[in-house]
Amino acid sequence: AAGTSETLSGSSVFDHVRFTGETIESLPRLMNRGGREARIGSASYTLHVGPVGDLLACVLAPKTSTQQSDTGPRPARSELLIESPTGSKLLEAFIYLSRKLNLTIREPELVRLFIRVYEELFPGRLVCLQLVDTETHELRQVYANSRLLPEQREVLQLTRFECFEHGLIPDLKPLRGRVRVVDHYETMFAAGLTGFAVPLYDGQSFYGLLRFEYGQEDGAMATDRPLVIPLAHQMCAALRNAGLMSETVLLKDYLAKLLDHANAPVLVVDRNRRLTVVNQAFENLTGYDRGDILGADICSLLPPAEQLKVLPLINTAMRGEPKKNIEIGIPRADCDKRALFSFNTAGVLSGDGVLESVVFVGQDLTEIKALQSQVIHSEKLATLGQIAAGVAHELNNPLTSISVYGDYLLKHLGPSVDRSDALKLSRITEASERIRNFTKDLVAYARPSGEEPTLISTSALLDRAVSFCEHIIDASRAELHIKKDDSIGPIYGIQGQLEQVFVNLITNACHALPEDGGRIEITAGHGGPERIAVRIQDTGRGIPPEQLGEIFEPFYTTKPEGKGTGLGLSIVRNILLNHDAQIRVTSEQGRGTTFTIVFYAG
Repeated sequence: AAGTSETLSGSSVFDHVRFTGETIESLPRLMNRGGREARIGSASYTLHVGPVGDLLACVLAPKTSTQQSDTGPRPARSELLIESPTGSKLLEAFIYLSRKLNLTIREPELVRLFIRVYEELFPGRLVCLQLVDTETHELRQVYANSRLLPEQREVLQLTRFECFEHGLIPDLKPLRGRVRVVDHYETMFAAGLTGFAVPLYDGQSFYGLLRFEYGQEDGAMATDRPLVIPLAHQMCAALRNAGLMSETVLLKDYLAKLLDHANAPVLVVDRNRRLTVVNQAFENLTGYDRGDILGADICSLLPPAEQLKVLPLINTAMRGEPKKNIEIGIPRADCDKRALFSFNTAGVLSGDGVLESVVFVGQDLTEIKALQSQVIHSEKLATLGQIAAGVAHELNNPLTSISVYGDYLLKHLGPSVDRSDALKLSRITEASERIRNFTKDLVAYARPSGEEPTLISTSALLDRAVSFCEHIIDASRAELHIKKDDSIGPIYGIQGQLEQVFVNLITNACHALPEDGGRIEITAGHGGPERIAVRIQDTGRGIPPEQLGEIFEPFYTTKPEGKGTGLGLSIVRNILLNHDAQIRVTSEQGRGTTFTIVFYAG
């Protein structure tokens, strides 16, 4: 048509092609009429029209001496001459490729597909495909159907005419040093005498070269070239699409892994509030399986009070107004607890710039809130301990007076008082002394420990701990039994800390008992050579097997909210570790728990 692809693009085929013997017809009508003779200038062609996807492909096959004449037999030709494919064969090739090519095809499969088409459509030709990296333009793959000249194998070569014909100028900077520009075609096959090259170039990226060569001088090259070029363009587009799809899949997989392994819960909700993305962190924190909740309404996971928070968040994000640090509690799927999050929200734009979804990026506040609550509770207990110690100290003065005056009255009145009154005075004196001793011990217990390790009587240590817990034992209606082996020796340690160990364990045993009471048994005896074992056993509700491994963790508690800090057993374990002692626990739900502490004998 005596024009470049740029000048012809966008024009009608009828602007250049004239059909012989008939008036111009529409392309859809021509599609059903088979090969039609047409002319461009003085050259004769056969036009073939067929569907390629949603388009119509028009293939003009030059009429040469090698083609069958409409009015007579094929002219005689040399056995050495190579026959060019007809337009119908080329159209069949386009249709075949359009059916085979798809967005998921990989580059190796794509290359094999085109090479098969080249070899079937152009048998007897020497075909070489050189593919390069689109970024570095380094040669990365060479296919050839015959032996190449060693010095030409890795050479990318184009003639100046081919560079300008396909929009590649010789000094194109990205290709400088990689593509050698020559005045005349230089063959790369050992058997090649002549040939041509078609760059795989889409105007932006250079994918390599397709080279056709011939082992004898023949008119086939002139007729092959206009047929090879559109196939090369289709291959170039397919390589581009395969590269883009590969990058898209790689990026998608990378982003999916990045999102899934993020150490923060992430949700994406569409305009209809349906969950479209749920990452692994959210699964772990809430106990939900993403397969069960993807596509569900986010409100189906929330109680009514939390729904009132989430719905305005979605609406404002859809208006392009992000929100920060919105606390939302989501009930866990695997237990009765709640996972508490602080979410930041933002709208997500679609490809055409429309807000189509909302991303929720959260921070887990469950442990932080529990920590804050427990610290506040611990501070209250510490303050209460200080107040109790101060009250105990203040009680000492009146208690001393009661004890002294009671003892004075008992001695001064002597035999003159009634025996029952004397017994009452004696009980007043004993009770006041007992309270004085208790307050003295309470002050000592509350005092920060700065003691040095000493030898401590095991029996006295247990008695003292039990005395601290008398009111808890009475309140829990516990039946306390103490069994001590008189032959056990002392324990080497810090008395105040070991008292705290047994006070915590006895308190926990009392709290574990049912409301109508139960039995607590404290046993002290030999736990092996040079070992002392103390067991505290209760008949309470027990600990579930799956929780036994967690009870010594800080802030972990099985008690109802407000009944425990979750620090007691953690403190117990740390104190025992510092005393080179061991603690073991066994439990059976509904039948009770046993803690066994083993010390080295002092």
